[in-house]
Amino acid sequence: MKFARYLEENAVDEWRRAYINYRGLKKLIKRVAEHRAAREACKQIEASSNGGQTVQSSASRLLARGKSHFFLRGARQDGGYGATNRCEGQPQVPEVSLKGTGLGLLDENRDAEVETPYHLFFGKPTNEPMRMDDTEESAEEDGFPNMSATEMISQLFDEEEQKFFLALDNEVQRILQFYLEREHEAIERLSTLVEQLLELAEHRREFKAKTKKIPSGQLGLQRLLSKVPRGLDSDEMHRLKLSVQNREPQKPKETSSSDEDAGDKRRAEVMEHIQNLHINELRTVSPSPSSRGHDPVEYKAARKKLRSAVMENFRALEILNNYRILNRTGFTKILKKFDKTMQSQIMHKYYDERVANTPLVQSEAVPKMLEALEEIFASYFEHGDKKRARDILREGAPQTFIARVASHYSSAFRTGLCLGVALCLTIEGLRYAMEDRVQSELPQWQQLLVVYGMEFIPTLFALLFGLNLIAWQRVRINTVFIFEFDAGNALEPWQYFELPAVLLLLLSICFYISFTTVLSPSAIAPTTWPLVWLVAFVLLMVNPLPIWHKSSRMWFLRTLARVANGGVFTSVEFRDFFVGDELNSLAYSLMNLWVLGCEYDHGWKLPSHCSTSASWWVPVLGALPALLRLTQCFRRYADSNRMVPIHLINAAKYASSVLNIFFYFHYRHHGSHGTVAMTLWILFASINSAFTCSWDLVMDWNLLQSNAHYPLLRSHLAYDDIWPMYYVAMATNLLIRFIWIIYFFGGPASLPLRSFVAALLEMLRRWQWNFIRLENEHLGNADSFKIVRDLPLPYPVRRRRSSEDEEDDDDDDGKSFVLGSISSGSADKQKNVQHTIDTLESTKRSLEDVRRKQSASSTA
Repeated sequence: MKFARYLEENAVDEWRRAYINYRGLKKLIKRVAEHRAAREACKQIEASSNGGQTVQSSASRLLARGKSHFFLRGARQDGGYGATNRCEGQPQVPEVSLKGTGLGLLDENRDAEVETPYHLFFGKPTNEPMRMDDTEESAEEDGFPNMSATEMISQLFDEEEQKFFLALDNEVQRILQFYLEREHEAIERLSTLVEQLLELAEHRREFKAKTKKIPSGQLGLQRLLSKVPRGLDSDEMHRLKLSVQNREPQKPKETSSSDEDAGDKRRAEVMEHIQNLHINELRTVSPSPSSRGHDPVEYKAARKKLRSAVMENFRALEILNNYRILNRTGFTKILKKFDKTMQSQIMHKYYDERVANTPLVQSEAVPKMLEALEEIFASYFEHGDKKRARDILREGAPQTFIARVASHYSSAFRTGLCLGVALCLTIEGLRYAMEDRVQSELPQWQQLLVVYGMEFIPTLFALLFGLNLIAWQRVRINTVFIFEFDAGNALEPWQYFELPAVLLLLLSICFYISFTTVLSPSAIAPTTWPLVWLVAFVLLMVNPLPIWHKSSRMWFLRTLARVANGGVFTSVEFRDFFVGDELNSLAYSLMNLWVLGCEYDHGWKLPSHCSTSASWWVPVLGALPALLRLTQCFRRYADSNRMVPIHLINAAKYASSVLNIFFYFHYRHHGSHGTVAMTLWILFASINSAFTCSWDLVMDWNLLQSNAHYPLLRSHLAYDDIWPMYYVAMATNLLIRFIWIIYFFGGPASLPLRSFVAALLEMLRRWQWNFIRLENEHLGNADSFKIVRDLPLPYPVRRRRSSEDEEDDDDDDGKSFVLGSISSGSADKQKNVQHTIDTLESTKRSLEDVRRKQSASSTA
C-alpha cells in the first residue's frame, strides 16, 4: 500500500491538518526534479555553444565519484546550481513553486517564493549523539565528505532546490510543536488522574471502614433513602424504614484483612512505579489530604467515573503515540523518495540531525504513560489482572477509527426484504383506502389516515437517518466520538437499518390489515391496529433481552431521558440538543398523540370530537420539544458561567417557536374569522421562520462566509466533491421554513392533507439539516484538535496555578470538575503563549546569526 493512502486511512480526522503533508512534499519533489532536469539541459546547451567540453557537474555524479569538499564548493561557484536561471536562446528554467502543495516556509509573512534558504536548524547544527552510530563511517564509505547536513544541502542544491528542505524543516517544526503541546496536555491529564486516584484510594478505605461498622440493613437503608423522592410524608418514611430494617441482614462475605492489605499494597506499588517513570512535569503526589470526608454511598459512582476517565485518557495517548509513529515514518519515506528521485544520499544525514534528535523520536513520555495507565487500570479496577486490563483498554481504542470496513450482507438482505414488502403493502393499503366501498364501510377512514401518518413520519425519519450515517462514514466524520457511542458496540449503518426497517414493515402490515379486512365481519376492528403498532414499538425498544442491538437501544432511551429533563438534572451534551432538535421536526406526531388518545377515549365515534383545534393539549405537546430546547439553552448558559450569551440568543429562537405554535393554535381555534388572531400568527410565524433559517445557515451550518472558495459557503467542506448541493440545501431550507404559507390555500376539507405534507417536508428538511450540522461539528472539533471527551471527575481538581492566581483564588471551592483539555485554563494558556513567544524570539535570533555568518563568508 502506498504510504500516502496508508496515512490518509490511519490519520485521526480531528488532527488531519497536523500530520505531515506527504502529498504536498511529493509534488514538491517532482517540481525540484523538473527544475534539476531543466538546469542540466541548460548547462549542456551552454557547454555545446561555447565549444567546450561537456560539463560533468551533476551533484549526484560528484557524490558517486567521492569528490572532495573543496571540489564540491568549487563546482557550485563555477557556474553550477547557483548560476542564472536563463539560457541563451532557451526558455527560462522553471522555478520551484510551492503553489498548490499546501506547504509553507519558515517565515509566512514573507513571500514564499523568495524565502531565504537558511533555517533555524541550518544555523545551529546539533552536537548531540545521533540515532545512527555509524553515520560518519557510512558517509566516508559512500564517498561523502565528513560534513553536516547543512553543508551538504548548501553545496549540493541551488536556492530553488533548497526550498524542499525549507518546506521539510517547516513541517518538522510544525509537527514537533503540535506534538509537544499535546504531550504537555497528556501529562497534565495524567497528573489530574493520579491525584483523583489517590483520593479514590482514601475514599475506598473510608467506604470499607464504614461498611464494616454499619449493619447491611442500615447500609441498604441509606442507599435506598438517597434515591427516594423528598415528597414522602412521615408515615410513608416510617413504613419504608421498617420494611428495610426488618429484613434479615445478610452476612458479609468473609474478606480477610490480608486481601485488603494486598490491594492497598498493589495500588501503592503502581503509584511508586509512576513516580519512577521520571516524566517531567508529572505530578504523582496529592498536594494535601482532602479536608472533607467522603460519603461511602458515593464511592461506587466515583469509581465508575474514574474508570471511564482512565479509559478515555488511554485512548487519547494511543492516538498521540500513533501520531508520532506516522509522522516519523512519513519523514523517512519522503526523504527516501527524495534520494531516489534526485539520486542523492542526504536521507540519513538529514533525518539524524533534524528528526532523530527531537522529542518526536527521543521522548519516552507517551509510551511510559501508556504503560502507567495499564498498571493503574489493573491495580484499581481489575484486581491486578494486567492481561484483562490491557484487553479492556485496547477495546476502547477503536473509538477513533472511523469507517470500519466490514461487510454486513445479512443485515443488508434483511433490510432490503423488509423495505420491499413494506412498500408493496403500503401501496396496496392506500389503494384499498381510496375505494368507495371501503370508505362507506369504514367512516373513520380519514381519522385512521391521520393516525397512520402520525406514526409513519418518525418511522421514515428513523430509516432515513441511516443514510445520514452512511454519508458521515464516507467523509470520515467521527460519529462515535461526537455522539459518545460505546466504541465496542457502535453499529455500522447497515446494522442500524434493520430496526427501522422492521418497524416500517410492522406499520405497513397494520396499515394493510386496517383497510383490507373492513368487509370481513369476523375481523378485528380496523381502529385497533394503530395501537397494536404503538405497543409493539414500545415493547421492542424496552426489550431487556440481549437481541436487536440492546446497547444501542438503551443508549437511545437514556438520551431520550436526558432530553426529557431539559438539562435540569444533567448537563447538556451534543447528543442531547441534537436529539432535541430532531424532536422539534416531529411536532406533528407529538400533537397527534392527543388525537390518538382522544379517538380511543371516544370510541372513534362520528362526528369526531378530536380535532387538533379542540384542546390546548395539542399546542402543549407540539411545543414540548421547543420548550425542552429552551431549558437546555438556559442550562448551557449557566454551565458557561454566564460567559456565552449566544445560548440566550438560541433560547430566544426556541421561544419564538413556542409562540408560533400557540398563536397558530389560537388562530385555528377562532377559525377563519379571527383577523387579529391570524395577524398575530403571521407575525410570529414570520419572525420564527426568519430567525430559525438564519440560525441554520450561520450558526448550525457555519455558511455564508465571505472568504470561502465557493461564494457564501465556508473554507472547509467535507462534501467538497458535491459542493453545489450546499446551495440546494440553503434554498430548500429557506423554502421549507416558510412552509406554513400553504395553510392559506385550499378549503377546510384538505387541511389534514396539507398538515401532513407540511410535516413530511419539515422532516425531510431536518434530515437534510443533519448532514451539514454534524459536518460543522466535526470541523469544529478538528479546528480545536479535540479528541478527548470532557468527562466529569468525582473530586475537586487541584490545578497548577501561578502565585498571582493563588493570591486571587484562595477561596476557590472547585465545584466543577472535568477531565478534558487541561490547557483551557487561563494559567496554562498564558504559559503556552509565553513559551511560543520565547521560541519565536529564539528563532529570530538564530536566523540573524546565520545571515550574519553567511554575509561574512560571502564577503570573504
